[in-house]
Amino acid sequence: MAQKIFLAFLWHQHQPFYQDLRTGKAAMPWVRLHATKDYYDMAALLERFPKIRMTFNLVPSLLVQLENFAKGAATDPWLEKTLIPAKDLTRNDKIFILENFFFCNWDNMIFPNARFAQLFEKRGLFASHEKIERSAGYFSEQDFLDLQMWFNLAWMDPLWRELDKEIGALFAKGKNFSEGDKTLLVTKQQMICGAVVQKHKELWEKGQIEVTTTPFYHPILPLLCDTDSAQMSMPGSLKPRRRFQHPEDAERHVVRALDHMEKSFGKRPAGMWPSEGSVSEEAVKIMSRAGVKWAATDEGVLFRSLDRENIRHERHILYQPFRVETPGGEQLQMVFRDHAMSDSIGFIYARIDAANAAEDFVRRVEKIADSIPEREDPPIISVILDGENCWEHFQNDGLDFMSFLYGRLSDHPRIETTTIGAYLDRYPARQSLKSLWAGSWINHDFAIWIGQNEDNKAWDLVSEARDVLVEASKNRPAEDPALKSAWESFYISEGSDWCWWYGDQNSTAQDAVFDKLFRDHLKNVYLFLGLEPPEKLDLAIKAKEPKGMLTLPSGLIYPKIDGLNTSYFEWRAAGSYETGLAGGAMHLADSVLGFVRYGFNLENFFLRLDAKISFEKLPLSLYRIKIDFIEPQDCEIQIFWEADLRPRAVFQNARGEVKDLQNIKTKKILELAVSFELLEASVNESVELSVSVLKDGVQIERWPYQSSIKFRRPAEDFGSDVWNA
Repeated sequence: MAQKIFLAFLWHQHQPFYQDLRTGKAAMPWVRLHATKDYYDMAALLERFPKIRMTFNLVPSLLVQLENFAKGAATDPWLEKTLIPAKDLTRNDKIFILENFFFCNWDNMIFPNARFAQLFEKRGLFASHEKIERSAGYFSEQDFLDLQMWFNLAWMDPLWRELDKEIGALFAKGKNFSEGDKTLLVTKQQMICGAVVQKHKELWEKGQIEVTTTPFYHPILPLLCDTDSAQMSMPGSLKPRRRFQHPEDAERHVVRALDHMEKSFGKRPAGMWPSEGSVSEEAVKIMSRAGVKWAATDEGVLFRSLDRENIRHERHILYQPFRVETPGGEQLQMVFRDHAMSDSIGFIYARIDAANAAEDFVRRVEKIADSIPEREDPPIISVILDGENCWEHFQNDGLDFMSFLYGRLSDHPRIETTTIGAYLDRYPARQSLKSLWAGSWINHDFAIWIGQNEDNKAWDLVSEARDVLVEASKNRPAEDPALKSAWESFYISEGSDWCWWYGDQNSTAQDAVFDKLFRDHLKNVYLFLGLEPPEKLDLAIKAKEPKGMLTLPSGLIYPKIDGLNTSYFEWRAAGSYETGLAGGAMHLADSVLGFVRYGFNLENFFLRLDAKISFEKLPLSLYRIKIDFIEPQDCEIQIFWEADLRPRAVFQNARGEVKDLQNIKTKKILELAVSFELLEASVNESVELSVSVLKDGVQIERWPYQSSIKFRRPAEDFGSDVWNA
């Protein structure tokens, strides 16, 4: 008889930690919506196929967010707009809904639903922000109510039409929904978020699935242990300025994950999918010491490890477990992901008829089985991929494909599905790896998360925040709630999801959201400690200023500091930033400044601020202007107005030394001069700054709104070229 083969699916369920610990608000809705579309039903579907066995990997930080949504302790902008009665929607609410409530796969989630498709076509498939602003008035109250319903309904898995009669009735109704229908739907979402853990727990107790986990906030373990570990697979790549080397953080993420899963499920997982399949010998030590029995990574890591030991190998060696042994005596069994088989589900089969795709998958498993020489233990194919992101590209949310596939596998004479842990209990690894390649499932390296300037800048910010935390921890009790919240925000910032979007490998329409969320988590570290976050955390790492907003200096300037636009020529060679081109990025209707102009000569830096209306007409006693310098030193200038409306500019350097500046005037405009000597900027040294306006002590605008003004102190030979750092 032809050789039997075991097939092990591992579905990895994960979302970034979207929730801000200070506000409770999640920046994006995907935890809530993937719960109703993927997390519950993927496990529940197995009850129809009792012979199928598989592994579900649940990330603790995902489970925390699901629990918060289930008990109403979290919200997100999409949920907030959904809950507003349609009759009470403001114009801005309507614009948000028309821009954001079609975020889903058009072909599989909008067009099959007649009312949703009708509303989409009414808005326009590729409508600009300006067109949406103009068309918002053409949508009726019922249109908006139906759209609020359909965005949330579209993210309900088709299985729910059968599992829940009330949800099925909402789909059948299709249009002319009521506010009561909406309340019911949101209640169902909360119920499903709360049921995810329980369903997996039931199936784990029955033995049909195995539940595994990932380090708590999904960090890249090898890089937490040592950012220099990337040099094995990326020799010569750029390093962060500050080497990050904190295996104790990696250990905390691992141990906390296991503790959380034991608390949630009543038993401790034996297996772990380390974030992004990222492993190293140091990471193996940590997992082994924490009690992890087995881990999984990608085939590329196996093959590079064998190459490193000069072990000859053929592809069939992939289909067996290995025991990884460290010099310190730690051991961990490891299985390796079949890259092509996993990616066929993630990236190929959505374009193929569901039955044909399932049949092709089975044939490929059979072909692999035929290619493996007879061995004492039967081979195992590990198919490991995200358990949520691919299904919206499948018709019927992948339900047809999975049903065909599970049905075909249920009675297959040669293929037996298994959990990874169950296979290893029966057939423990016979072969050892004495040397483990440090890499991930993506190109067996860490290039997604480190090595490019944006990635390295993020690592430096994390490193600096950690130093502040360690220092603060010396003077506070460990149980101080503020200190604990600060550490929690810090551990969130160590997650892999933020650097995924930095650099040029990956991009999304939501780049700015992820960028800001990462920096907000780091800001919270300082805010929980009662400290002012450094100005650099207001600077976007993945900065994209609108074209034409910022122009650069073209020559030296010598303006007269009198608060008046004395001559067109005195600021002609200056650089400028036009706030009106920032679009909807800030609350422009409430902003004060229209232009920020800046320039220099060999001795001085000059700043000119033009208000939208003349400074003479502003209630200046309410306002304060803050100029934050990031380079060459952390320093600031605070500008405010005395009772007689005379401006006062106070300079404070990084050492806390304070000096009043004399060269400032406000009349129609504000003009200021400050010497490079005071800024401690040497010739050709970089100067970087931003300008903020505060009203009654609260920042109401900041320019540039997501980057900074940069230049170098000019040298004697500075010419008329456009020149910038």
